[in-house]
Amino acid sequence: MPNCIATYLHSNLWQSFRVSPFRAPPKAWALVPVFAIVSAVIGFSADLLKVEWLNSELAPLLPLVLFVFPSLLEEAFFRGVLIPRNVLQAGPAKATAAVVVSTLLFVAWHPFNALAFNHSAIPLFLDPWFLVMVGALGLTCGYGYVVSRSIWVPVIIHWATVVVWVFLFGGRNLVLEQ
Repeated sequence: MPNCIATYLHSNLWQSFRVSPFRAPPKAWALVPVFAIVSAVIGFSADLLKVEWLNSELAPLLPLVLFVFPSLLEEAFFRGVLIPRNVLQAGPAKATAAVVVSTLLFVAWHPFNALAFNHSAIPLFLDPWFLVMVGALGLTCGYGYVVSRSIWVPVIIHWATVVVWVFLFGGRNLVLEQ
């Protein structure tokens, strides 16, 4: 059993780290504008977003921290581990199912994270509109991963989303709140 897990991780996650996001087909990025519009409409309508520049002494370090967590670690698990790298070869139905399951677990992770580890995030991570936005991010990242077979595509999408949210739109900066 451990050998099967190691083989799976090597052929999926490890191999996905070796594929450059610059080799991703343009369609791997196709949902990004849709995600941005959906998130902006929901975010501003639900008062989850407001134009507000981050003012912190730690701001120069924050992009690096946000790259590691949540972007790299969450995408490595929710896309790189949960979605088989070659799932598209099994057909569009299986690929769609893998992305949907990965996204549902990604959405469920946020309330679990708040309730179990980060109580200050409970109001945000249990907000239904925030979870809709998280779902849209999950679908966008999952699609990008399936089409590109590179973990870097969803990592970049996730990282850019969080950095823009925290730096420009008054996003909860959980790193600086600790």
